[in-house]
Order: sequence, then structure tokens, then C-alpha cells
Amino acid sequence: MSEKILFVDDDPNILAAYQRQLRRRLNIEVAPDAEAALKLLRTNGPYAIIVTDLRMPRTDGIQLLMKAREIAPQTVRIMLSGSPDQRAAIEAINEGNIFRFLTKPCLPDAFARAIEAGLEQYKLVMAERELL
Repeated sequence: MSEKILFVDDDPNILAAYQRQLRRRLNIEVAPDAEAALKLLRTNGPYAIIVTDLRMPRTDGIQLLMKAREIAPQTVRIMLSGSPDQRAAIEAINEGNIFRFLTKPCLPDAFARAIEAGLEQYKLVMAERELL
């Protein structure tokens, strides 16, 4: 449980749900917006995974993930969206270089599989980095 996961969403109820459901199994931190998330990435990192909502005020999830990639390129990026907008998904994949794009509401099993796959990806990236 050493790898940290950062959840970013402007809905405090969703952040509380993540904490309730996952805190026993995962080391998680939450941020209510992109600015707070970027601050945490700089001060509390490294994070294995950042999971962010697509639509947030001021800075959207795509912009957040682009900046997160600059700060912490090894962090695995996962996007959640309440609207399965194909254009937004393509932009998130191309610009944010995301690992997974999930739609809300995301079934718990699918969400857990995405997190597990993200943790495995992070371990691979870190092992490769260590070898080099």
C-alpha cells in the first residue's frame, strides 16, 4: 500500500465516496480542483496514479493531465467523465496522454480493474526507469 493515488474532482461527494470505498485498500489523497492537485503533485509526490474528472471549473481534466505529465511523467493518468463525449475522449488521450478513459458512473469492478492496471503500469515504468 505504498503507492499513492490522487483523485481530483470538483464534487466533494464523489471525493468522499472514493475515500470511503478505497481507503482501506489504497493510499489515496484527494483534491477538489486542478490547482490543488498540481500543488499536491509538486509537494506530496510521487503518485502512482492520478484520477481526474474531465469537466471541472477553471482548469479541466485534460489541462490538468497535460501539466501533471510535465511535473510527474511517471504518474499514470486516468480520466473519468460524466459525458461520453467522443471528441473529449480523443483529446484526453492525445493531449493528456492518458492510460484509461472511464465514464461515470463507473462500475466498481471496472474501476478497480483500471486502478489495478494503472498500478501495474506504474510499477513497469518505475522498473524500467530503475534499469536505465
